[in-house]
Amino acid sequence: MTVKQPSRWQSAGSSLLFAGNIFILFLLIFGNRVVLPPWLQVLGRMHPLLLHFPIVLILVAGVLTFIRLREPAAEAWKQHLANVLLLAGALSAVITVIMGLFLSGEEGYNGSGTLQWHKWSGVSVCWLTSLLYWLGRPGISRPAIQKGGVLITALLLVVTGHFGADITHGENFVLGPVTPAGKGPQVPFDQALIYEHLVKPVLQEKCMNCHNAAKAKGELAMELPAQLLKGGKSGKLFVAGKPGISLLIERLHLPVDAKKHMPPAGKPQLTPEEADLLYYWIKGGADFKTKVAALPVHDSLRLLAAVMLQPAPSAAPVYQFAAADEKLVQKLNNNYRVIYPVALNAAPLVVNCYNKDRFNSKSIEELLPLKKQIIEMHLQKMPVQDADLNIIAQFPELRVLNLSFTNIKGQTLPALVKLPHLESLSLSGTPVTLQQLQVLKTMPALKELYLWNTALTAAELDQLPAAFKTVAIIRGFTDDGKQPLKLNQPLLVNTMPVFRNTTQLLLKHPIKGVEIRYTTDGSVPDSVSSPLFKDSLLLQANTTIRAIACKKGWYASDPVQFNFYRSSYTPDSVVLLTQPDGTYAGAGAKTLCDGQKGGADQGNQKWLGYVKEPMVAMLLFKQPIPLQSVSVGILRNINGYIFPPAKLEIWGGTDVKHLKLLKRIFPAAGKKNDPAAAMEIAGTFPVTNVSCVKLVMDPLVKIPGWHPGKGSRGWVFADEVLFN
Repeated sequence: MTVKQPSRWQSAGSSLLFAGNIFILFLLIFGNRVVLPPWLQVLGRMHPLLLHFPIVLILVAGVLTFIRLREPAAEAWKQHLANVLLLAGALSAVITVIMGLFLSGEEGYNGSGTLQWHKWSGVSVCWLTSLLYWLGRPGISRPAIQKGGVLITALLLVVTGHFGADITHGENFVLGPVTPAGKGPQVPFDQALIYEHLVKPVLQEKCMNCHNAAKAKGELAMELPAQLLKGGKSGKLFVAGKPGISLLIERLHLPVDAKKHMPPAGKPQLTPEEADLLYYWIKGGADFKTKVAALPVHDSLRLLAAVMLQPAPSAAPVYQFAAADEKLVQKLNNNYRVIYPVALNAAPLVVNCYNKDRFNSKSIEELLPLKKQIIEMHLQKMPVQDADLNIIAQFPELRVLNLSFTNIKGQTLPALVKLPHLESLSLSGTPVTLQQLQVLKTMPALKELYLWNTALTAAELDQLPAAFKTVAIIRGFTDDGKQPLKLNQPLLVNTMPVFRNTTQLLLKHPIKGVEIRYTTDGSVPDSVSSPLFKDSLLLQANTTIRAIACKKGWYASDPVQFNFYRSSYTPDSVVLLTQPDGTYAGAGAKTLCDGQKGGADQGNQKWLGYVKEPMVAMLLFKQPIPLQSVSVGILRNINGYIFPPAKLEIWGGTDVKHLKLLKRIFPAAGKKNDPAAAMEIAGTFPVTNVSCVKLVMDPLVKIPGWHPGKGSRGWVFADEVLFN
């Protein structure tokens, strides 16, 4: 058999291979002293593109090494083909390694950890493949050595690819699917550190894939506190105490397909709870050593941490009863008693009574037809008598009962023992005694007992925890006038921001003797001249309420603002003719008529977001309505690429085939420094009888040049549509 001699090009390739390996050795020794020109940087960045070629060529050549053919001539040509493939694989490996060494010298990479393993395993593949080629040349062939070398090379290829994937996609990317998932921070609440056990795990899972010691994208590494404080190429990662101007929070809340959104589209995104965790951590000062237990009891970060550090909460309570008749609920609602479901379309009902001059026993008796649906009854400050407790005991589904500052004396408290599900009972401000309370120990579901400002002495209150071992005794705060405190803000009782024709505004405050002052003209209320809020306030139009809590010896609370919107008509059905983009699908079509407002948070799943095409919605009424105005809720968040719509068209008619343009609106364009805000776009027109309304809302086609997203399309967000 004639041994096939290397061709002229094979000899040239062999020489080039030798020179390439010498150059690799030079770069390994002196690479940190070499300054690359820009065109070589471009070549280095092609490393991920070329690396697949040597892998395929080397593996195919390796497979041929293990194949034996019967014909001597065929075996010779097979060996020659294997050598040619090994030469091509070795040469492409040399080029790939050189590119990788160029790339590793750029900013954002350093010489430690995963990168070092990837570099040296890659160099080993290159050198071992070159050696296998030279050992396979005619006259030098060592089949046993070649086969062993092929197996080692294949193993090195797997190792090199594994470390390369870790650099590109994050730690343990290859083995991630077969690695048991972590169970989250397993640490007791009183020992947990905010950063170490809550913030850091989120950053490790969602951010450090691209921002680690081996691959610091944007010159930002996030593995150590010092690196987080240093920031990256774009500046500081966050401003402690100011999440609203922190780069980290801004990037998290950009639209998912925005170029600068983090994490990038296609990679695991942060959950709303994880995003809130980072927000509140920065708001609280972004400390790296604070314990969760050191936070105030009602601190938002502490409450969120308590959920994340504990096992998954049990499922929401399941109520084994049907919804009440809507007409009956409407009939029992009046100006002095409000009945509403705990959530939209839910069966359980909540009752609030106010205006003590109109309240009597009949006010409770009239509710008995709803006794199987009412789970909360708020009768605070009403003239409830002891005899009324016998009526209340007939509501078997009650979970919450508020009898604070009523006229009960405690003589009929045993009647409440008949309530099998009662969890929270408030007797604050009543003259109940320790002996009268003893009967409540037999209530199986009781979890909270409010007893501040009662006739009980401090010593008697101290005895209660031992008697009520599974019940939280809420004693309240004793105001001795020596330590002025700042009042918390007034609370809104009726939470539905959109009402039909009229609604009663109900505000309350948990501290006895507090006055609530308010304004309706947008001005900040004061504790002297602003109107005093009494039992309720009748709202008949769109209204903005600003309110503060005041009390002598206390600092007034910060103002709180509530917005209410009147919508005289509710469509019977809504159809989206174009679908929302990305994850901004809200609750589907009903987002436009569910009585909820989206607020200023674009990621709360209460908005419909469009960027690729206009929002086109059809809203249908079974009976014609006389329509004069339509208002659409929108969101403006310039930093989040969300702009006012370029155009809003309102069409109306008797059916979908007979629509005419009622109003065309061109809202003011967003400006550079406009703050993020939820807004309304209203269109008014002559009264028109319609059964069908079509809305067409166009996104901004081209973002202005002063914006980072200049030239691309802007987003448009919509929520509630109001009809009047």
